[in-house]
Amino acid sequence: MKWFFSKYLFAGMIVVVSSIAALADVLPAPSRWTNQRGSVLEIWSVTDGQVRGQFTNNASGFACQGIPYPVSGRSAGSAVMLVVTFAQCNSITRWRGQVGGNQLRANWNLFYIQPNGDLGNLPGADLFQRTN
Repeated sequence: MKWFFSKYLFAGMIVVVSSIAALADVLPAPSRWTNQRGSVLEIWSVTDGQVRGQFTNNASGFACQGIPYPVSGRSAGSAVMLVVTFAQCNSITRWRGQVGGNQLRANWNLFYIQPNGDLGNLPGADLFQRTN
């Protein structure tokens, strides 16, 4: 009897988890997002989980402002991972986050070359609001 109950409980859990995953917010394309620092993320396409778009940094105190850079990444369900290479600034930023409604919450790491040649890492977080 325990086996019978366990089997159907497990099957029921799979149905519930599958239903929740189906209802998860996905990264829409095309879409435009602005974070709390005024930087703009444009998503042009999401095809088979591959994300393509453009990011323009407008954050005060950071270099490479006002220049659009290609963004690429992956999206699975509501999970998103994005990368931008700021070639003129010798830096790369990686975002990892979740889409929820008209918001994209993401933690980021900015990797850069320090004056002594070592690799630097500056972590942070963004809250993007969908603007279209």
